[in-house]
Amino acid sequence: MLLIKVPGKNGLGMTEGVENAPNKILEGYSNIKEFELDYSNIEEQEKIIYQEAKKIINQKPFFIGGDHSISYPLVKNFIESHENSGIIVLDAHPDLVPPTQNPTHEEWLAAIIKETQIKPENILLIGARNIDPSEKGYQIKTIAISELPNCSEKIKEFSHNKNIYLSIDIDFFDSSIAPATGYPEKNGSTKQQGLDLIKDIIQTKRVRAIDLVEVNPTKHEAEKTICLARDIIKTFEEANW
Repeated sequence: MLLIKVPGKNGLGMTEGVENAPNKILEGYSNIKEFELDYSNIEEQEKIIYQEAKKIINQKPFFIGGDHSISYPLVKNFIESHENSGIIVLDAHPDLVPPTQNPTHEEWLAAIIKETQIKPENILLIGARNIDPSEKGYQIKTIAISELPNCSEKIKEFSHNKNIYLSIDIDFFDSSIAPATGYPEKNGSTKQQGLDLIKDIIQTKRVRAIDLVEVNPTKHEAEKTICLARDIIKTFEEANW
């Protein structure tokens, strides 16, 4: 499994500390690639992530962020490199706020819809429960937290014949399980529900790239959240992804 540290951040100052997550999460791992980023220049940071990812996007990479802004250049790259792309996003928030020039962690998905060839129906958002009025109106597919125990068939149907990019925001999980993140949300997935869902997604055999974002080691109960992130990675390892 190709693990890459992508300590990017563009959360308008609200995600300070996420840049430390890749090192914390991947302690003990060897042969890890890392993108060297310039935090003082958002445009340059985005450019570097895009260019570096382009070199490995077809090698089943697993990107460890950073905040969710890193997904914009990563997914944009993926869509350009893979025919019949599909995006599955596990997130408490839709990240569909009207996009700025350099999309932040709050609008990266809206920018992807606006600036790439992907159709909204080829995006599946799972677990969103804090939705701003400005984020409504997109015709993307959704699965609510309440549907998690019985969504295997929906996952299979959505993934069929697609090349899937999977983006996992740690706040998909309930705030009691993943407290160390910028915007923890109640009423999220339990640990077992989330890992079972990830196993269902892996079993489609359609996942071609992954990112895991928004773990913040500077927040309260960081170790609990870091351990959850490691369990997510371990789930892919055990499945020989």
